[in-house]
This record gives sequence, structure tokens and C-alpha cells, in this order.
Amino acid sequence: MEGKISFIEIEKFRSFDNLRVSGFKRVNLIGGKNNIGKTSLLEAISL
Repeated sequence: MEGKISFIEIEKFRSFDNLRVSGFKRVNLIGGKNNIGKTSLLEAISL
């Protein structure tokens, strides 16, 4: 059985007060303008 992430919820981490991301597929791309929280999201996932 292959493990899958169905959602990520982040509360009070760096620039995020409350964030919930869902709808993951096999390949995901995180993009956005500078200083919007892309690295913060990846660091929260790695914790």
C-alpha cells in the first residue's frame, strides 16, 4: 500500500496563522511571488 497525503494543516508557524492545503495528486508544484511563504510551507511539512 502506498502512503498518500490527503491534506496539510499548519497553525501558527512562521507567516501562517492557519492554512489547510488539500487536493494533492502525484506531482505537486508550489509556486508564487517572493516572500509569500513557499519555503515556510516546505519547512512546516519537513517538521
